[in-house]
Amino acid sequence: MRKTQWIAAGLAFVLVLLTYWGCPVRPPELDEGFAERPLQATGLQSLVREAHGALTPAQAATVSTLEERLQSQQDDSARVELLEQLASQWYTAGQPGISGAYAQQIAEIRNTEEAWSIAATTFSLCLRREELPDKTRQFCALGAESAYQAAISLNPANAENRINLAVTYTDNPPPDNPMKGILMLRELEQQYPDEPRVYITLAQLAIRTNQLDRAAERLLTADRLDPGNPDVVCPLARVFENLGRAGEADIYARKCSELLESAGR
Repeated sequence: MRKTQWIAAGLAFVLVLLTYWGCPVRPPELDEGFAERPLQATGLQSLVREAHGALTPAQAATVSTLEERLQSQQDDSARVELLEQLASQWYTAGQPGISGAYAQQIAEIRNTEEAWSIAATTFSLCLRREELPDKTRQFCALGAESAYQAAISLNPANAENRINLAVTYTDNPPPDNPMKGILMLRELEQQYPDEPRVYITLAQLAIRTNQLDRAAERLLTADRLDPGNPDVVCPLARVFENLGRAGEADIYARKCSELLESAGR
């Protein structure tokens, strides 16, 4: 299976996050977007103060020690190591928003597409938590948006970050433009007609809104572009079942079982 589709499934991203902890950079053309940084910095301090009370004594001691070392460290390589440890500590403590903020600082040092993508993904994981207070959701939404934009600016040809940014907008619609994510995905369909992930994402949105015929159409297109992808085949089985198309549902259900078994999933 293609790497971008495994990433879409989510698990690979989490593993990468725990291992590398890269973060977003600030290309010159994104100065306007980064005007939000004072708000994010203030938000981070507030989130850290509130989250400290939920840490175990051992976690709190580790975080405090790392912060003290970070404040006195000037070397970029050493700072990245400390920031990686802080990102990991906060992620393990169940605080992906704070983890993403430290990942973002790493990316500003490394300035690579991968680093920005990892930071953006960390913020996106934060946004998947339904119980988030509005302040935290806003903080993570701003972080994800700026990080994905930075990754896109460093590699405009890569559709993956554009798709993920669109998904961020669909999951957290901007109040002044609630259709922004969907419109972006439709534009991406025109720009990348051979990219299966675009159709998978559009299908997921169609399923969410109970537009099952449209979901089946999108998934069948993705299946044609990337045969044997369980992230396409297995949802197709469920969509056909819900549409009452039993014959097609059985065919794709068998394919799904075979693919998952061969992949050891």
